[in-house]
Amino acid sequence: MLLVALYLGGTGEIEAKEVVVLLDPNIRPYVEALAGFKEASDASIKVFERREDGDISDEQALIPGIRARRPDQILVIGGEALAALAGKITDIPILFSMVLSPHDKLKQHYENLTGVAMNVSPERQMKTLDSLMPSVRHVGVVYAPEESGSLIKLGEAALTKHNIEMDAQSALSEKEAEHYLEMVMDRNQAYWMVPDHFMRSKDLVRYLFFASQENNKALIGLSDKYVRAGALFAFTVQNRSLGRQAGELSNRIMNGVKPGSIPIEMARDVDFSINMKVAKALGIQVPGELLQAAKHVY
Repeated sequence: MLLVALYLGGTGEIEAKEVVVLLDPNIRPYVEALAGFKEASDASIKVFERREDGDISDEQALIPGIRARRPDQILVIGGEALAALAGKITDIPILFSMVLSPHDKLKQHYENLTGVAMNVSPERQMKTLDSLMPSVRHVGVVYAPEESGSLIKLGEAALTKHNIEMDAQSALSEKEAEHYLEMVMDRNQAYWMVPDHFMRSKDLVRYLFFASQENNKALIGLSDKYVRAGALFAFTVQNRSLGRQAGELSNRIMNGVKPGSIPIEMARDVDFSINMKVAKALGIQVPGELLQAAKHVY
């Protein structure tokens, strides 16, 4: 197993505090997030790379080696690394990045753990929807409760601020999700795509785009590629920026802030994309400030 040590900073007498990083080096977005973390972090960094064919048990096998270094902090990049260490190490501050819907993955609060979710704030998404379609009063979504339950609650709270109701249907199987999708698409003006395993089903995604185009319904996409395919708009997370955001949190913790007192953050720097052809078909007059803020316009 390859262990890489990179020391940042000068040659002063006081050695820099150390962050141990655990990640799969074969996943490019994780490597990009690490690069962003290095840009922002004031600490020296020791990278533990998991094996290419490893699983959670292999990552947990690294715990003794991590403890032996007695790091000041641990950064875990990716959901697998988070699952391996959360609750297994409680006496060292743990920070995470590149994790989708971490509230659902963690299940409980750990005083030594916080991080940056690889999610766009539902409030940001729903505020944009309200700006584009102020007449919308109902937004539908079908979701996997074990993956997206907490995110759905955040979405409901965000919609309530804009006097919009959420028509949320939880599904336990792809077949059940397909059934609910038909109902939800029929009775709502807009649909919110959430990043759980149902949106990895080509059949379900294909149906969503077909139904939205046939019935003039707006889709809130997961990223830029969905806007290119026909969603009305989306925010795309920037991997390197997510790492920098985690690096800033790391510095705060190094300066004495307790991890458990820092709420999990959503992605701060995101790219906004909008599909003007879809907006025209829906009769939407896109506000100038949204167009100016868009990185991609289709």
